[in-house]
Amino acid sequence: MSLPPVLSKNLMILASAGSGKTFQLGNRVIGLVGSRDVDPARIVALTFTRKAAGEFADSVLSKLAMCALDPGEEEKLGQQIGAPFPAARTLARIVRALPTFQLGTMDGFFARIVRGFQYELGLTGGTFELIEGPKLEAAMSDMLAEILGAALEREGAEDFLNAFRRATMGKEGTGVLKDVERFLGQWHGLWKAGIPLGGWGAPALFGSLPEVTEWEKQKHELARKLDAACTSIAWTEKRQPEKMRQLSASFIEHTVGSGRIATDFFKACAEVVASGASPMKLRHYKEFDVGGAAERVLTEAVTLLAGCELAAAIARTRAVAELVASLDAECERRLRRKGLLGFDDVKVLMGRWTQDEDARLRREAVDFRLDARYDHWLLDEFQDTSRAEWAGMVPLLDEAATRDDGTLFVVGDRKQAIYGWRGGDVSLFDEVEHRYGGGLAIGTMPDSWRSCPAVLDLVNAVCGDAATIGDLFGAEMARRWQWEEHVSARPGVTGEARVEVVPKDDRDARLVELLREIGIGEKNLTCGVLVRTNDQVRAAAALLREHGFDVIEEGRRQPVADNAPGVALFHLIRWLADPNDAFAKGVVAMSPLDAILKSRHGEHWQAAWEGLLKEARTHGFAPMVEHLVEPLWEAMSEFSRRRAGDVIGALAEFDATGAATPREAARWINDLEIAQSPGAAAVQVLTIHKSKGLGFDVVVLPEIEDSQVPNHGDFNIARGSSGGAPWLMAPPASWVRTLFPAISHSEDQWADDQRYEAMCVLYVALTRAKRGLYVLLPEVPKSRKESHDWQSLANWVARSAGDDFQSGDPGWWHGVPDRQPVMKPASPALAGATPRRARVAASGAKDGLLVVGSSMGRAFGRDVHLAFEAVGWLDDGAPRLPSGDAGAMVRELLADPGISRLFQRGGRNVRLFREQAVEGIVDGKWLSGVVDRLHLIHDDDGKPAALELIDFKTDSVEQPEQLVERHAGQMAAYREVLSKAYDDLPVTCMLLSTKLRAVVIIE
Repeated sequence: MSLPPVLSKNLMILASAGSGKTFQLGNRVIGLVGSRDVDPARIVALTFTRKAAGEFADSVLSKLAMCALDPGEEEKLGQQIGAPFPAARTLARIVRALPTFQLGTMDGFFARIVRGFQYELGLTGGTFELIEGPKLEAAMSDMLAEILGAALEREGAEDFLNAFRRATMGKEGTGVLKDVERFLGQWHGLWKAGIPLGGWGAPALFGSLPEVTEWEKQKHELARKLDAACTSIAWTEKRQPEKMRQLSASFIEHTVGSGRIATDFFKACAEVVASGASPMKLRHYKEFDVGGAAERVLTEAVTLLAGCELAAAIARTRAVAELVASLDAECERRLRRKGLLGFDDVKVLMGRWTQDEDARLRREAVDFRLDARYDHWLLDEFQDTSRAEWAGMVPLLDEAATRDDGTLFVVGDRKQAIYGWRGGDVSLFDEVEHRYGGGLAIGTMPDSWRSCPAVLDLVNAVCGDAATIGDLFGAEMARRWQWEEHVSARPGVTGEARVEVVPKDDRDARLVELLREIGIGEKNLTCGVLVRTNDQVRAAAALLREHGFDVIEEGRRQPVADNAPGVALFHLIRWLADPNDAFAKGVVAMSPLDAILKSRHGEHWQAAWEGLLKEARTHGFAPMVEHLVEPLWEAMSEFSRRRAGDVIGALAEFDATGAATPREAARWINDLEIAQSPGAAAVQVLTIHKSKGLGFDVVVLPEIEDSQVPNHGDFNIARGSSGGAPWLMAPPASWVRTLFPAISHSEDQWADDQRYEAMCVLYVALTRAKRGLYVLLPEVPKSRKESHDWQSLANWVARSAGDDFQSGDPGWWHGVPDRQPVMKPASPALAGATPRRARVAASGAKDGLLVVGSSMGRAFGRDVHLAFEAVGWLDDGAPRLPSGDAGAMVRELLADPGISRLFQRGGRNVRLFREQAVEGIVDGKWLSGVVDRLHLIHDDDGKPAALELIDFKTDSVEQPEQLVERHAGQMAAYREVLSKAYDDLPVTCMLLSTKLRAVVIIE
């Protein structure tokens, strides 16, 4: 397929790895601005990472600068674009338009739209703020812990726990709460996608199912009947009767919900029942027929048990839905209602127009204004686009693609679709092609500017072998895998591609030996060692460091995990969060921090704990840690200083958030990762997913996956549609799924998606290499049966290329110059940092008192606040209060004349603020808080005259004085901030106590 002109009105390019899609994107922008006289501010160019956006911007500006200096380059680029252009003027226009040029990530663009049109999009609570990273994780963890605590006490908790256990069986991580967070996070994303509650578990799809308890009631009788019926079976082998007796015994042993059965023989029976064959043909040593009464009993037992297992799976799914609904409600109350949205929430908001008419009309109002602002759209890495992102974009793209003065440019590669697990949907290529039909030109770019001919020989041998793909992975994969022979655009560049079979025990030694053979570390070569998992990254990096290589892991460093100072500081914060954590305390005691703590605080650990916490409260966690490591600084290596500096910097960011507890600080740095460029390091060890978009002179693949694709144990969510309505469920055991076509079909589709993504992962790995590509295959186990048809990536390579493939010059690297050390100028000495301002939460200003309530008490307090938040002015009518205990209590309180007057205008000119965020400087510290209810009272001339602050308190107190003692500090802080904000207006602070059923005024 030829490549259409780059300035075609609507154009989709399928660009293979290393073929220069960034080059084409840049040419498109230059052509639009320079040749078509398009205002750069009317162009939107979106990709998925900031790095890719930066590379795109660099490409455009660099090419224009070169063309402005060289008329020959200007003419050459004009020929590539298909129209001449004035380089200097085009460069000037783009540079001037950079502040308004929409070049960035899709997430960032959506966030800008929401920020500009939050009210039009239905986001009316608070000012929009994007919440991400540790701050969002901390908020979600807090909500999840509280919701789980309450949910596990309710009926149905066992169903949720069963769903969680089945989903994580064999894949457990280091912390149960982390596993739960990942589990619920996946389901929460589906909830936000808008699948209605009726579709969770899809009970209507499967008709009438038995009660889960029916199996327990009938299994003994079914076992007895089967034993009796087996006397009429014509056995063909003497061990067959015993096998059938074991089968009937397994009925009695089995409990619904576990999904597991005592024998694999039962699974074979289930498959035969699913096939509908009669008489049933079973096999134990030899084949034998089961007909008559035995067939009827066995069919009845399998059908009943499968129905009970499916009913249990539906119950598990409904339990998950209940918990996810509670989590989402808390997100709505605590975050989204206040304008705090994560990237996923932003995408959902942008795509909500597909779900209801009101949202569609609101979105039309936004699109009308955006259509007048943007005419030309460029989408990069389209294979990574999710359905949610597509729903958010498609109204704008439709307008541009169909208008005479609009254009659409889509570029991507179906073969690099490796992010399906986070929503990327490669089928959107087909949808774009179908949606825009004849108005869309399509072209391909198979020529590689990255890889030399030897590397592409291996890529073509493996990825272009359609016969083996179909044989191993099925006809559907052969259809999906659209291949065009890759050709090197640099035919004169030497290199080598090689495949070797290496025994597992020799793999590490061979990796080290291979890198030394090629001269990695000595020659001026970049090298990527690509693996599948983070554990493999850490193991390979440790191995290579041990043998003297300069290594960077995955382009990111882990300051609290990969070095001794970071580990010690992390456990210090953990110990401050929990003084009973003996392990954390022991790590600190074995570190150099121990001597410093004893010299400053004495031998008693309690004194050190109290002293460090006091210092952290007064100055912040970052200054506290900095002061602690200062005596060790001179003796630390440069590496250790960098890691300690990373921890201190992360804690400084934490201090700036206004959070104050050591538990939150420990969580903040627990998974701390900091991006880093490879620099002059000889080897970069990273996952294949992280290598996407990168290129290395040498690539080594030391651990090609040899497990079969897919692993059906990873099938944790069954999805589909019935009558146009989507459904999903936590699937039952594999043998049950074979008896229900809807679930079986869902699993087949999932399996195909997993196979395709695995193939894409291998393609990405093979195409990162520029000059040297070295694949180490595992030995085939002697015990493996039918190894030729083993559906693994390793077997794909072995069958397509051979296990001794070699192409190119084995000594190509001899001509590469030696690596020269990089001399860095000495960094100037800087003065010590001076803290400018600490940040505290207003709720922490409680006169030194620490009041800890139960989780149920805190949950009830939140419900009461939520109910009060629904109350506007009683003069305007009765509020719509939520059901439940909290709503009933608020309803009773509002019936009290002394309380209800607070919620009445009473003829005053007064403005109401609910859940109002407050920020201000108090005693040199930045104070943050939220006022429950604020009345701004105006005089007859409409000028602000006074303020009334009302805080709702659910504290269990007996006297008003107790309430005043606890909250006077908080109210004083609010009074000072609000008074300053409103030019010293008088502020009346009132506490509405639900326990005392009274209003307490704070003088």
